[in-house]
Amino acid sequence: MENKEELLKEKELDKRDEGTPRGTDREGPVTEESGDRPDTARKIADSGHTGADGGEERDRAGEDDGISSSKHRSTKAAKKISRKELLKLISKKNDMLQEMEREIKKQKEELKIKEDRLLRVAAEFENYKKRTRREWELLEQKAKAELITDILGVLDDFDRALEALGERDDHVADGVILIVTGLKDILMRAGLREIDALGQRFDPQFHEAVGGVESEEIEEGFIAHVVQKGYELNDQLLRPAKVIVSKK
Repeated sequence: MENKEELLKEKELDKRDEGTPRGTDREGPVTEESGDRPDTARKIADSGHTGADGGEERDRAGEDDGISSSKHRSTKAAKKISRKELLKLISKKNDMLQEMEREIKKQKEELKIKEDRLLRVAAEFENYKKRTRREWELLEQKAKAELITDILGVLDDFDRALEALGERDDHVADGVILIVTGLKDILMRAGLREIDALGQRFDPQFHEAVGGVESEEIEEGFIAHVVQKGYELNDQLLRPAKVIVSKK
């Protein structure tokens, strides 16, 4: 670049020299030319330095352009790498999400199985409580029935004592009546009920026939006499009434 500029400048100087008029006296023009040439040389030197500086600036600009282009290429490469890494990261996240979805589905299935087991256990426990309650109630009723059955023997003795006293009106009879009445009240509150038998048609579900008697006053098949009273406990037969049935 510098050589071309120097050549161009020398050609311009030659053209200037060719355009300058020359006299017969060679010394005068020579002196004038020699006086002008140092300035011209300085201009050429200055232009040479300027050209050199411009060349250096252009070289620097070229280097800067090269550096910028290389940086641009490296930035593009970095962008390409970033895209690859981004795609890889997205793929990895998608895999993680799929794995999480599978894990959530698995946990839901296990939770459903546990809920079903819990419901079955709860149902079984509820059935167990109901069964235990029924068994306890039956056991309680059985114990109560056995106790009241034993007390019925004492109640029968009191009834026979009242029949023996008859129409007797004294403190002994009043005391026995009071005891019998109080005892029956307690048993009735516990669920005891006397079976109505006298004058009723014989019912083998509630009556036990221990004999028969001919009677014109009582219809055949009806109960003429009660030998032992019968009782129900909580609407269940505790003891049938022993009776004598009339016949023709």
